Amino acid sequence: MSYPLITLYTPGIKLELATKAEKYNPDSIIIDLEDTVPPDLKISVRRDVAELIPELPNSPLIRVNNDEKYLEDDLRAVITPDTRGILLPKAETIDNLAKVDAIMTECEEKLGLEANSVVLILLIESALGVVRCFELSSFSKRVQSVAFGSAEDGDLQGDLGCSFSIDGPELLYARSRVLLEARAAGLPYVLDGAFSGIDDLKGFEEDCALSKRLGYEGRTLVHPSQIEPAKKIYSISEEEAKYYSRVIKEFEAASSKGNASIKVEGKLIDYAMYNKAKSLVERFSNKK
Repeated sequence: MSYPLITLYTPGIKLELATKAEKYNPDSIIIDLEDTVPPDLKISVRRDVAELIPELPNSPLIRVNNDEKYLEDDLRAVITPDTRGILLPKAETIDNLAKVDAIMTECEEKLGLEANSVVLILLIESALGVVRCFELSSFSKRVQSVAFGSAEDGDLQGDLGCSFSIDGPELLYARSRVLLEARAAGLPYVLDGAFSGIDDLKGFEEDCALSKRLGYEGRTLVHPSQIEPAKKIYSISEEEAKYYSRVIKEFEAASSKGNASIKVEGKLIDYAMYNKAKSLVERFSNKK
């Protein structure tokens, strides 16, 4: 299965950007109904987005408003046979997820869709969301991933009252905890959040490198110029691919002779290292 690891936000009030975004080759686009849409336009933009979804070349993700005034109507409007999934901002409580899941299930049944075919990605954007990440991630099979609220001056940074820097010590604990709890919940992939410095490509690349080192597999993006650098950084290099392929080949040869512990390029290789090598090579081979 192909997962949306490199995703591009497009504002709901500028639908022409959604129609053009595919040429930049993100794994998926995210059409936003939340922070980029003024309150007085939310209803009309929701309608326009719902009409656009079937016309797009690939099924989009939709970020809805997690606000009682808009949430249910947003979900009922944008869940279609052509919708890939829903991004739920400010995920914090099981009661909220239960309501969202119930509405999504009802929409799927009415449309004749398979249960949980429209996936749910949770945006972790508050201190409460961080400390409840495992509970939220484990709630339903519909929850496919979480995205960490890493944006400079974003909701999470405001909630924590912390500063922002490229080397990231201010958000490191929260960033690491979200990753740990999402992994413990068994989610198939974990996303980092937006980097708002559109003109700071060097800073973006440094932030992606840190994100990957922590264990994130991709992230949400706010500008097409970030797509190719992100794809490169969150992938594995040609050198790494050759090394892991060698690990697989040599370990399997040794294992067939009853040896489950070998040395490759000065490193001990046993089943743990072999399994990681297989997982990496298979994941990135499937993306090509």
